[in-house]
Amino acid sequence: MNVLFVSAEVAPYSKAGGLADVAGSLPQALAPYVNAIQVLTPLYGQIDLVKHNIQKTSIQGKISLGKELIPYSLYQTLDADGITRIGFVRCDQFFARDGIYTESDGEGFADNNLRYFFFQLVVLDLISNGNMKTDILHCNDHHTGLLPAMVKAMKLNIKTIFTIHNFLYHGHFSLQEVALLPEPLGSLLTKTQWDNYSALLEGIDHSDVVTTVSPGYALELLAGINVDTSSHVRIQAAESKFSGIVNGIDTEYWSPALDHYIPFSFSADEFEGKRKDKEELLLKTGLPKDAEAPVIGSISRLVENKGFPMIVELLDEFVALGARFIFLGSGSPEISKQLKDAANKHPRHIAFEDGFNEPLAHLIEAGCDMFLMPSRFEPCGLNQLYSLRYGTIPIVHHTGGLGDTVEAWSSTSGTGFLFEPYETKELRAAMQLALKVYHSRDDWKTLMKRAMAKDFSWDQSAKQYLRLYNS
Repeated sequence: MNVLFVSAEVAPYSKAGGLADVAGSLPQALAPYVNAIQVLTPLYGQIDLVKHNIQKTSIQGKISLGKELIPYSLYQTLDADGITRIGFVRCDQFFARDGIYTESDGEGFADNNLRYFFFQLVVLDLISNGNMKTDILHCNDHHTGLLPAMVKAMKLNIKTIFTIHNFLYHGHFSLQEVALLPEPLGSLLTKTQWDNYSALLEGIDHSDVVTTVSPGYALELLAGINVDTSSHVRIQAAESKFSGIVNGIDTEYWSPALDHYIPFSFSADEFEGKRKDKEELLLKTGLPKDAEAPVIGSISRLVENKGFPMIVELLDEFVALGARFIFLGSGSPEISKQLKDAANKHPRHIAFEDGFNEPLAHLIEAGCDMFLMPSRFEPCGLNQLYSLRYGTIPIVHHTGGLGDTVEAWSSTSGTGFLFEPYETKELRAAMQLALKVYHSRDDWKTLMKRAMAKDFSWDQSAKQYLRLYNS
């Protein structure tokens, strides 16, 4: 079969979140099992053509968007065997910008709907003209949510899969914007019974199969958790085609034995390197070198839904118990100030770096004893998977992909510490239990070994996607 995988972002070329990691890794994992798999994504201004060996092809076209006829051209990168893997849609009018979705001030581009309407119409044009042989079209999130409807409207003999990476982002659009779309798609959308124009919900309505990035998240959406009433009706109507598949991770890039970002390698059989990485992490973040003190890490967007109000409330209490905290992330100025204030108040116990730092992120995963991830909701989550890989024990809320991938500790099983319901007292209890087990060194070493033994490679997830493709 021939698979076309379409995504608004693809690592390492463009990245705003976890979608890019999936789009960069899953097609590679699927490649050995299908006849051909190609990836299509916009060519953003930040993408370095020379660095990534991206070359212009002879394929080009024009797309009608309202009264305007807008040109595009196709660029491609080749793998070592000369087989095309990634296609880039170039249209400087829409994509030659520094940001992917947002201005430098964090505000979304005013024409985001038109940008991704255009991108999807290009995908359809490439398929219709025979430039992209496609049996299965795999769409991802609202930026590609209209493609299943487009395929139906054009009566193409193609099956569509729509993957929801985060239901929060709908891609709402207006009736006036629908009027810019060419027929027969415009008519198909205006005939809808819904007043709420949502690219995400259109993808759910019209695709042959809907997946989410964990079984737990699929169940939450079907149950209407964190979903408005009208959206829940449409999700329930699609229940028979819903399923969840946990994201995988790049087990070479995130490997304590191979990671070039960490000074000392280690494995489940030899933890000496992890102890030295911990000392290096404490040194780098300005905390006292104390290998016996429990170090708890966090790498996250600084937003309320990631649990920071609860974390900030508990910091003084756990500092008094001897815990060290290392935070890395950016987002809410208010949360950033709270973490800075906490670090100033407890300079020997709390470190905070505002922003993102890839080498430090790897060192936090390798050098910390625990990873704090008390998200209110989490479609899949990746950092808990990285943490398990490095024997850094997750403390997580039992929700979505966190509940699917972290097993509650007991004396004979488990890989981490979970809490529910979503309350500060429950997080406190989970952290207290984690510290208690940490100070029982034999139990902690056994827990680390169990965590590191888990397989979250893309190969496992790819085989589940392959079964869907075959069905």
